[in-house]
Amino acid sequence: MVTQPEALQSAQPLLSRKPEAVYLVSTMELSRIERELDALPQAEMVVGLGGGMALDFAKFICWKRGGEPVLVPGAASVDAAVCLAIAVRERSRVRYVGEVLARQIICDFELMLAAPLRLNRAGIGDILSIHTALYDWRLAAERGKAKFAPDIAAAAYGLLEKLEQNASEIHQVSERGLRFLMEAFAEENALCIDAGSSRPEEGSEHFFAYAVEQATGRAFVHGELVCLGVVLMSRLQGNQPERALRLIENVGVSFQPVQLGLSRRQLEEVLLHLRRFSEEENLVWSVVNEAQITPAVIEKLLAGLVFA
Repeated sequence: MVTQPEALQSAQPLLSRKPEAVYLVSTMELSRIERELDALPQAEMVVGLGGGMALDFAKFICWKRGGEPVLVPGAASVDAAVCLAIAVRERSRVRYVGEVLARQIICDFELMLAAPLRLNRAGIGDILSIHTALYDWRLAAERGKAKFAPDIAAAAYGLLEKLEQNASEIHQVSERGLRFLMEAFAEENALCIDAGSSRPEEGSEHFFAYAVEQATGRAFVHGELVCLGVVLMSRLQGNQPERALRLIENVGVSFQPVQLGLSRRQLEEVLLHLRRFSEEENLVWSVVNEAQITPAVIEKLLAGLVFA
């Protein structure tokens, strides 16, 4: 079992028997997990229990050794359970490697409801990102940088509308709200497979999040940082930023810089160099590639945000 301390503690009463071996994951830094993989015992079944790191490392083991993991999300905080790719880090830069299909994804709502409210509410990030990602995808197609699929985009937009309809349930962290998020993750992933890329749900908002992680060397609650990215990038796009902000606030996601431990200076630096970061990382075309992000523009993007 690959897990994390809090998730393991919550799951103890639900386990019918103890795992043969337990590995507590604390990082997805590629150089480290490659070393630690060698020290792990062989197993007939690998179970990932907890947040994104636990699920991704369980997938990593099966990618390297063969097999299909059983994934048990400890919260609805991220879409890692349904994604085939594995998110790793190289010197704090996000990389996606491999493809692994889970044998089973088990959503135990008793377990998920025991997680901090903050984590479950953050799950909207990987659905709300559709708002800015579709804009970037359409923009890239107009510039001859991508092939746009209207039917897939329309289906993704439908998920965004359903997210708004379920905002109250997600804010309450009800079983109905968690069930919606997990099913929406699965639908979204299916659309990405149909599109042949993550364009239906990943764009400049995720690129901003990757840039923040690289600049700070820190790990964040993924959905919270992505929500901040949606606010900033929808403002840069001129793409109904008030709609995105209203939904985030209605759900109660912790997205303000002060809540994430980000200073104004840090965000100014990230935004000022975001285009260069995107180009150096060879990220797909987005608003970042053509918008002029000057100090005056940054002032407008950060307006109303709360800093320490």
